Amino acid sequence: MTADATNAAMEEPQKLDIKEKSFKRKIGMIIKQNGLILATFVGILLGFCLGLGLRELEMSDHALMWLGLPGELFLRCLKATIVPLVVTMVITCTATLDPRSNGKIAVVALLGFFLTQVVACTIAIVMFFIFKPDGTLTGDQDKKYGTDLETQDVFADLFRNFFPDNVVGAAISQTVTVYEKKESHQIIANSTNNVTKIVVTLERSIGKSDGMNILGLITICTAIGIAANATLSVNSEFLRFFKQAQDVMFVIIRWLFWTTPIGVLSLIAKSIAAVDDIAEVFRSLGLLVGAVIVGLAIHLLIVLPAVYFLLTRKNPYLFLIRCIRPFIVAFAATATSVAMPDMLTSADKNNVAKHVSAFVIPMSVTLHADGSALYITSSVLFLAQTSSLGVSVGDIVVTGILSSVLSLAIPPVPSSSIVTLIIIMTSLNIPLQGVALLFAVEWLLDRFRSGVNAISHVMVAAFTSAICGSGSTEQLEQNIESPKSTEIVQQISETDKDKEDETQRSKL
Repeated sequence: MTADATNAAMEEPQKLDIKEKSFKRKIGMIIKQNGLILATFVGILLGFCLGLGLRELEMSDHALMWLGLPGELFLRCLKATIVPLVVTMVITCTATLDPRSNGKIAVVALLGFFLTQVVACTIAIVMFFIFKPDGTLTGDQDKKYGTDLETQDVFADLFRNFFPDNVVGAAISQTVTVYEKKESHQIIANSTNNVTKIVVTLERSIGKSDGMNILGLITICTAIGIAANATLSVNSEFLRFFKQAQDVMFVIIRWLFWTTPIGVLSLIAKSIAAVDDIAEVFRSLGLLVGAVIVGLAIHLLIVLPAVYFLLTRKNPYLFLIRCIRPFIVAFAATATSVAMPDMLTSADKNNVAKHVSAFVIPMSVTLHADGSALYITSSVLFLAQTSSLGVSVGDIVVTGILSSVLSLAIPPVPSSSIVTLIIIMTSLNIPLQGVALLFAVEWLLDRFRSGVNAISHVMVAAFTSAICGSGSTEQLEQNIESPKSTEIVQQISETDKDKEDETQRSKL
């Protein structure tokens, strides 16, 4: 008994040491696996603290430029990867797809885009009745905010961008309708003297706007991939080139990921330091900010997870946890296109079929904006309510319909949601003076709706994958996209050549 007691006493410290080592090992694994996300969260907190502290110093424009320069360089590097990533992924995936399956994926994805935007607009209408304002907002009466774009111009530009006239130009510019004001002099002859009258006319023309035409690139690359599928084998040199180029781009993107904390810190610190009076902004538009943020939270945390659970029977909140990085990048950059590499990585972590995510996510970045649809609907209704006209039931219905449809074709210009909002307000004859106040909270609301848009893109890809299924196509992709894909393809090609030589010899 004494020997057993002594042995047990000696084993207890050893067990404690083993438990401590295993606990430290688990903590180390957690930090290693989630170190980038934790560092990004630290960057966000430091960005907010630094921005609030520097705001009191009333920094000059040059100082703000240097404060935001690391974030600007971060965004420029990420944007540089978008075109090669989209081109290589779309060609590689469509070349391995059955054309019928490809068409089904496109139809299901487009239906998902529209339905999620309809739900977002419905949530915005409900939030309007909950947060309904009573007072009248007074914007800057001297400034006039308007746009010459019409609804038909927006959709015409959408179709033009679907079918670009220049393959290289689609990577650097988009087609956009431009209105130019031209003055002409008319001489009106009277009995006493001649009167010169100045007549101002608007002339419509088709111009170019800086920015990538993602829709055009998808159309061109899809056509190339389908043609390659019809004429070439999976092991052809053409497809191997694009597959290997895709692998190289993923390595570069992984390098860029580790600069995310510094870029996020710089972007958030600059945006907060540039705001003059945050308290006054929230006092003037507090109800609108509350309605939009609560609506986005309901859409992101309740509606989308419910649909995901119904389609996949999986835990939707684990899905959302794996999508934190796209949300953070889009939140910092106020643009979902910059977060496209993170979206593809998150879709892969959530077991979304790779051929579906590679096709749906780039298209979703261009056509899908349910967070923006919610923001546009809320802003139009709030500005209409606080104007002298008020809001009728017909205005609410028309606003919801126009926001759902126009969010599929937001113009490729700066502050595009504001431009779409102005188009809707003009069609409803709502005064535009209150739009000036929206720019005061644009820096905040734009970040939240961009983050929601980014996660929604991944969600719609998951919906499409669940409805269309994966089947043999996914298995083929897994074989093609394995780490040793190049070696496998070379071995297959060599064995095929040997078989051909043997058959020719047997014939002789």
